[in-house]
Amino acid sequence: MKILEANAGALTNYEVVDFLRSKGAAIDSTRVLAQVSPSEYKVYDYLVQTAACNQTREHINEFVDKCKIYGLAKAEVLNIINIRPTSIIDIYT
Repeated sequence: MKILEANAGALTNYEVVDFLRSKGAAIDSTRVLAQVSPSEYKVYDYLVQTAACNQTREHINEFVDKCKIYGLAKAEVLNIINIRPTSIIDIYT
């Protein structure tokens, strides 16, 4: 494997989950056969309980495009993507 860019920027939680799934974290229920370290399993277990497990690359790209009109920084958009609500929000007045 060749490293093309050493620091391409921050990753969304979805990208981390996708990477861990590609390494076999979701497939190996015994957690012995896959090439995933115990710490990576802990990260995977945490992230599948968040909104990241239901996101898709298309939804993220669409959201980023719609946020451009607000002039948000990349870090702000990344935070919104990573900590988005998982249920409908009720507003009480």
